[in-house]
Amino acid sequence: MFFKTLSESDPLNKIIRAVNLPQANKVDRSELLLSASYDIIEEAEHYSFGGDIWASYFALRLAEDENQLGLCCELGAEPRGSIMEIASKTLWDVRKILIETRVMIETDPAFHNLSHTLDYTPSNTRPLPLHADTRFDLSRLGKKIVDASKPEEIGAALAGFYRTHGSGAFALHCAFRWDGTKGLLPVTDLDPIRLDSLIGYDTQKRELLSNTEYFIGGAAANNVLLFGDSGTGKSSSVRALLNEPGYVGRGLRMIELYKDQFRDIPQILGAIRKRNYRFILFMDDLSFEEFEIEYKYLKAVIEGGLERKPENTVIYATSNRRNLIREVWADRKAASDDVHGSDTMQEKLSLSDRFGVTIWYGPAAKSEYIDIVKSMAAECGIEISEDELERRALRWEIEKGSFTGRTARQFVQNLLVEFVKDSH
Repeated sequence: MFFKTLSESDPLNKIIRAVNLPQANKVDRSELLLSASYDIIEEAEHYSFGGDIWASYFALRLAEDENQLGLCCELGAEPRGSIMEIASKTLWDVRKILIETRVMIETDPAFHNLSHTLDYTPSNTRPLPLHADTRFDLSRLGKKIVDASKPEEIGAALAGFYRTHGSGAFALHCAFRWDGTKGLLPVTDLDPIRLDSLIGYDTQKRELLSNTEYFIGGAAANNVLLFGDSGTGKSSSVRALLNEPGYVGRGLRMIELYKDQFRDIPQILGAIRKRNYRFILFMDDLSFEEFEIEYKYLKAVIEGGLERKPENTVIYATSNRRNLIREVWADRKAASDDVHGSDTMQEKLSLSDRFGVTIWYGPAAKSEYIDIVKSMAAECGIEISEDELERRALRWEIEKGSFTGRTARQFVQNLLVEFVKDSH
């Protein structure tokens, strides 16, 4: 089959067997359709699909399929020739199976216990792993598959989805982590933090947004290093980019990496080099001790070797250290005795110098800390006088020793636990 995800679909294989069984064999037909419906309902709940979830299920399988039609449309080309004909005919055969399944459920009393799958209402009890626009367009694609009157219409509908969203995992998800064995795995439960909910650091956020706007727009953009005190919101600022209006829809994707995975970066770049998305390689809490050499891999990636870093990729890193590699006074003493001592020092500074934009996140002012506390307390519905809230927040800060967003969040969480106990 042209679409690998369809040929490997267990529910589809069960439906095909049910459709091909003699009409008189209703018991086996019913068992096959019931078994297939369990898997499809599970996906409907996971992705919050409603209506005809059989059609939505097949639309989802088509969207996540990596195929030449999808890659062609993703890159902006107009698919023609045999590839479009093959895809359209395959989809037309799938449509026939969907229609026959619908007819069985609607007309035969033996299958009326499955009627809810044609007009399904999800419970919406799980966090949604798909962007709202993607989920809506998948539902529309499923309806177009069912309503199509000829193969060309159904092929055009899928090509239209691919042109808007692309194909495969990148079409359905915006955040990934790297697994050395399995490759890129989607992150489905994203932090909902927004930049405008991070109080203070307005200059820093504007600089971060400006560089990211250039990058998403296809212009040359710098790698970014956010450095400064712990708990000041560096990591949250980067993660919040995925929740900025329109960024994901314009192709922003993020891949989180750890320094023990730097040797795998060439593999990652190979997987994303020719894709029509804009990838941020996110390296959180980046720093190196003197004996660690992983930074050499990162230097080579940033500068590019024989194979240059793809234009659709930038690196955003956070660190408590401005220079990333640990320095001690002994280094300067050794440098004074070294004929080429400055070379040794430059080697340690060379990694941070490869970040074109460096953004400093220092501790917040006292007034900003209080504003953060008030905002968080209001969001949590904590009812307490402003004077009492400020007095207790400052006392908490004395114990923690820093005016930061993390200190404010920990204080409010502790206060929330106290209020819950009092309410009981």
